[in-house]
Amino acid sequence: MRIVRCIVAILALSLLALAGAAAQMSLFKSPEYLRLTWGVLLESFLDPALQTSGNLVRVPKTAINFNFGAGISLPFSAVPELAFAPSGDIYYYNAEYSDSGQPVATDETFSSAFVLGLILNAPVVYSYSITDKISLSAGLGLAFDIRAAITTDSQKAANTELMNTYFWDQGRFFMPSTSARFEYKLTERVGFGFNGRVLWPIYNWWTGEGLGFFDQAKYLINLVVRYKFSEPSAAPNPEPAAP
Repeated sequence: MRIVRCIVAILALSLLALAGAAAQMSLFKSPEYLRLTWGVLLESFLDPALQTSGNLVRVPKTAINFNFGAGISLPFSAVPELAFAPSGDIYYYNAEYSDSGQPVATDETFSSAFVLGLILNAPVVYSYSITDKISLSAGLGLAFDIRAAITTDSQKAANTELMNTYFWDQGRFFMPSTSARFEYKLTERVGFGFNGRVLWPIYNWWTGEGLGFFDQAKYLINLVVRYKFSEPSAAPNPEPAAP
């Protein structure tokens, strides 16, 4: 858990630094919202051998993991409905190296490594207010899926290096993202909602594994808690000098 705490601290500091830098740029307004997210992360595995009866590595077609994260919203000065919304999400799962040479999520009983992942997402999001309290948003951007495998079975320690090589080989860490979000304003500062995101494994176009485009696609379904930052106070008008 020390690794998780370090990543959370680095993520928080990075978001604060980004917010401070953005405030100095005329391209963006001051940060508007902080969003905390947590929920489930689904990942599809399309290798038919993984579902074969009697296979030592037992993997469902859709593995269920958990994620939690945070992000900020930086409205564009020219178009306030558009915002740059960088975020980071941590997730984790037990993994095994399959006979076809692919790290896959599996039950702890059959795993040889623990995988810790960090998704860095940098989308542009458009928001539309249906009413004063309800809003819908859609986003499109670039995401980086940073993963590291840690050995849990010393007898299969060699597989850990193979997993980490696979994660970084041929750009498998690069996954564009799309998102949709529903939010409800509880108070002037606090709101909640639901967010759905898809990370698209475009590297399947060139890696040549032949398992289908959606192999290792990731689907995040999250609860969102939104906090609105204080609006910067307007500079007071100077009083006219007395005659």
